[in-house]
Amino acid sequence: MIIQCERCETAFELDASRIKPKGSKVRCSKCRQVFTVRPLAGPDASEELFYDDATVAISDPLMRSGLTEPSEPPDVEHPPPSASAPLPPFEVETAKKKPRYTPFRRKLVYFAAALIGFIAVIVIPVEIVYRPLELLHQLISNGENLIAGVQAAFTEEEMAQINRFGLETITAEEPDQAALTATSPLYYSLAFNMLLMEGTLLPEDQVRNRLEYIDEFEGGFRYADLRTAAGYWADRFAARPGIRKTLQKYKAILVEAKKNAKEAGFTISEVYIMIDSGRKVGFFKDHIGYLLDSINWWNISTYIGEPYRIAGNEFWRSAALNGREGFDHNPIDYWVFPRYDEDAWGLWYSVWLTEEYDGVFDIFNIDFNAIRVKKLRMMIIVTAAGVIAVLAVLVAFITRWLAGRVTKPITELTRGAEAVAQGDYDYVVPVLKEDEFGELTRQFNVMTQGQKERLNLMETLKKFLSEDLAERAAESGIVIGGQKADCTVMFTDFAGFSTITRNMTASESVNVLNAYFDGLVPIIKKYGGFPDKYIGDAIVALFGAPVPLTDHAERAVACAIEMQRKMRKMNEDRRRQGKTVFEMRIGLNSGEVIAGAIGCDQKLEYTSIGETTNLANRMEAICEVGHVMIAEGTYLKISETFFRGAHISVTPRQVAVKGYPEPVATYRVWVDNLVIEKDMSSAGARAFYRYTEEDHDIKYEPEDVEDRQFTHIARFID
Repeated sequence: MIIQCERCETAFELDASRIKPKGSKVRCSKCRQVFTVRPLAGPDASEELFYDDATVAISDPLMRSGLTEPSEPPDVEHPPPSASAPLPPFEVETAKKKPRYTPFRRKLVYFAAALIGFIAVIVIPVEIVYRPLELLHQLISNGENLIAGVQAAFTEEEMAQINRFGLETITAEEPDQAALTATSPLYYSLAFNMLLMEGTLLPEDQVRNRLEYIDEFEGGFRYADLRTAAGYWADRFAARPGIRKTLQKYKAILVEAKKNAKEAGFTISEVYIMIDSGRKVGFFKDHIGYLLDSINWWNISTYIGEPYRIAGNEFWRSAALNGREGFDHNPIDYWVFPRYDEDAWGLWYSVWLTEEYDGVFDIFNIDFNAIRVKKLRMMIIVTAAGVIAVLAVLVAFITRWLAGRVTKPITELTRGAEAVAQGDYDYVVPVLKEDEFGELTRQFNVMTQGQKERLNLMETLKKFLSEDLAERAAESGIVIGGQKADCTVMFTDFAGFSTITRNMTASESVNVLNAYFDGLVPIIKKYGGFPDKYIGDAIVALFGAPVPLTDHAERAVACAIEMQRKMRKMNEDRRRQGKTVFEMRIGLNSGEVIAGAIGCDQKLEYTSIGETTNLANRMEAICEVGHVMIAEGTYLKISETFFRGAHISVTPRQVAVKGYPEPVATYRVWVDNLVIEKDMSSAGARAFYRYTEEDHDIKYEPEDVEDRQFTHIARFID
């Protein structure tokens, strides 16, 4: 018999006698379509076959094709049709074919199996290696930042002076060397650090009360030996005038650096400074020497010149031996396994900076606690193993139950998500069942409505606040009613505005004001300020209300400095364009205000009232044109903060202020070396201001300021 493939319409031969009563499967060798061929019931059943839901009439029972019935359908060759063997007529009975799809339950099984395989084969090895190393390198970066800050505090001249003193101790001739070894080195470490930190040898009872390692002394602690060690160092200090003061200065810096690191949550052992000649000769063949550390005298500390046997840690001095400078850290073997030093107090990892001073290399070193790295690796291993085990156990139990319950609710939720994604926040997903998915659906609808309200609120808040503060306000809310708030109030004003604009039209005045406000108000919002109101040509802004800010004074001062710099830039552009320019005064004061919505039912306005606000206004009125004036309330909050590119006077200027019976302490903030004065006799508005140069002692680095200690540097937001 001859049968034609329904898909590709190619004819082929079949041996009808080999067709089983229940049907046989064959496959077209051209298009690979599989056919089921079975006999038809009826009067002409011996001459008809049914294949692939089609009725076929047998034309010649003598035709043979060698059809067999293997486990897989055989490929059927396609001989060319001939005139002697025409295709038989047949009836096609079209059947409805069910769509083929993978059941949701099976999909869940596939997904679970793939997830388990992914975790086992890919995620676990990657996470075990990558995440801990990522955390370690973050800690290394923190360590390098700490070291860089410490090293930056050392001057080259004083570092060379310390090196010379250390080398003298290391290479000391008799009897100095005998003095260092006659008693326990602990006495020399204790005496050395006590003289630096306390300035003198403390009485025996105070030493015994505070000494935390008194049991470490062989044969018990002997105050006489401590006195001998203190005398040794006193003689050495006397022979080198000025060295003691230098060592005291940098000892305090190291102690403070460790304290700051601890307060910042960065656990370190100590900060050490060591000396290396860069050559394996004499003392430095197997040793390097200590110079200073961050250890308090009552703990186990070191003295300058104390030897440290370097065996086993040669990588510490590799930079010095090769004559190079820079950061380095403990090796990481095979790019996977860091080399730690573990003891009862932690898992320590070293980071150091090698710097050359006058032919000698100094190693600024810290050991930070890397126990978090080890714990993270173990947590990843345990978590991944647990997840795999839980998934393997639960997947068999949850697939059957989950398959029948999630399909329809998920479909409805998908439609809702698509609608919301297209911006239709009014779409409501129907609740199909009172179960978890019903609750999920309700929460989705609540979320959609809340998102709609939040977007509306955000759009409104962004008109008044920066995007960051708008987010915080949207999350925590804003108290509209009157409330006490600790904040900084800013007043700005254009000097000589009325004089300059008297010959302008109202439209011209408004346009020039808007041009300046377009450049200044975004700066206020960038620093977290709230533009409270415009009073003619003046801006009133609040920092710390309605959204509380802990650093509102620092933000306000930084904002004021940037606003004045923006004024310089805007004025340069406007002069090139032949436009009118203004110069601005800014006044700041910090303290408690009453902030809230003031007014009546017909009109409300958020503002602040109180003594702090009034004095901020007075600061603006007495401020030098082009600069900033701050009251004592603001100065006290920012006195330990360094502002780059500005100068804040330390000595207050007592100024008689309207409404105050006694003079008020004020502080100038110079933003550049210009003096700007109004020229009331000027014939034109564009020549209204006179500019002269005057040294206002502008500083760009904290160390440039003498006799001042700053806790941190103000961050100017880019």
